[in-house]
Amino acid sequence: MLLRLTLALLWSTCLAAQMYGRGGGKYFSTPRDHEYEITGIRVAVGSLGILKSIQVRYGPSWTTMSGCPSSGTPQEFILYPGERIIGISGSYKMYLRSLKLYTDAGRSATFGKDDGNYFFVYPDLFKNMLIGICGQCKLLGITGLCFEWDYPLEFWDMIQQNSTLPEN
Repeated sequence: MLLRLTLALLWSTCLAAQMYGRGGGKYFSTPRDHEYEITGIRVAVGSLGILKSIQVRYGPSWTTMSGCPSSGTPQEFILYPGERIIGISGSYKMYLRSLKLYTDAGRSATFGKDDGNYFFVYPDLFKNMLIGICGQCKLLGITGLCFEWDYPLEFWDMIQQNSTLPEN
């Protein structure tokens, strides 16, 4: 029962988000970490130029690969301390062909090659950053991605500290 509740909560965020790409196939989601922010992204690109799987690093640890079983070549982008992903662009046909990440430090990283329909996504709120990725995949690769945005952990720590009042 607890597993079903956890999965329902994780997928409610993904299902409510905008899907970039055609979508279809098996759902996946990168596991979340509530102690660390994203510090790296690893994407496997197949020989046909299709994005196969995605992996997120929170703090010092990588999550398991999410997406389709991958025989692709992994490429990774490690963020500098305090750097955050604040925008994403990419392209797709039947499958995702490219993904480009933009950071608040002015850096970017590209996975795959642009081909097909293009998208650009960024958070609705100022100071929000990427905190999670979910999507769908079929046998050959990723068919669509959704991106989850929120405030940095330090914002929530500050809110929690300010809501704790000393007792008299």
